[in-house]
Amino acid sequence: MQYTKPMIDHVFLIRKIVPDTIRPQIKLTNPDLLDVMAGMYREIQDALLRDLIRQLMSMAGPAWLTLLDAHSREPAANHSQQVYRGQILPPTAQPTIAAATVKEKTIIYRGRPVQAAG
Repeated sequence: MQYTKPMIDHVFLIRKIVPDTIRPQIKLTNPDLLDVMAGMYREIQDALLRDLIRQLMSMAGPAWLTLLDAHSREPAANHSQQVYRGQILPPTAQPTIAAATVKEKTIIYRGRPVQAAG
């Protein structure tokens, strides 16, 4: 596919905004670039990024825009939620912490396990 100057600018702008995990896939040399973006369109929640992808697909042609609409109608897959250090989850999604079993503390001294006194 031949990219026009506005399409290239949109790709570079999208590349700046996407999360770091997806960024290596967003390259002009990737032959499946528009397919990757169509799949990403369904998964992202950022309104600005979704709008930029929609504009890029409309520049690419009506076939790509219909592919984008087909992707948005499919149900989203359930992904495991990633929790970062210091992040506070809503009360409904709070993970439960099971009571840990109490074990005797083992100390390693000079490469050999030693039972702790106390």
